Amino acid sequence: MSLVKGGRPLLSQVRMGLGWEPAFGGRDIDLDASVIAYGPQRNHIDSCYFGKLSILNGAVKHSGDNLTGEGGGDDEVIVVDLGRLPQEVTGLVFTVNSFSGQKFTEVAKAYCRLVDAATGEELVRFDLTGAEPQTGVLMAKLVRQFSGEWDMTALGSFVKARTVRNMTEPGARAL
Repeated sequence: MSLVKGGRPLLSQVRMGLGWEPAFGGRDIDLDASVIAYGPQRNHIDSCYFGKLSILNGAVKHSGDNLTGEGGGDDEVIVVDLGRLPQEVTGLVFTVNSFSGQKFTEVAKAYCRLVDAATGEELVRFDLTGAEPQTGVLMAKLVRQFSGEWDMTALGSFVKARTVRNMTEPGARAL
């Protein structure tokens, strides 16, 4: 999906939302939203996640860690200002991990989505509950074209990974 219409970028900011419901009677469920930034050779530049809430001079910002899924709507949010990304960033991979180790099939009402921050339009949404029995998912990627425009591709690739650190290599391969 091209994020450009009539020669001008459709998106200036993209927002990733992750939501889920608390566990009943069991241990807490801690899902984590992350964005991994890559360079032209698929080299890892930086990762934005609960342990690093702002990267690339504030072009990528995380709302903070939600440890339980308590409350309605998106429990963790990451906002990416595409126009403020340094030129060396040519790819972004949006990921979700189950830090507490529950597989997505064990988490109630889990979803992740990408939204055009300006219009609120949902670009892609995955229902993670009832998905694959894994602990990590590569949700979507944004790739900067030679023209400077960004293309988005929904991935939905499941991997065995509980932290963003373990998502860096699968993310690079997905680019």
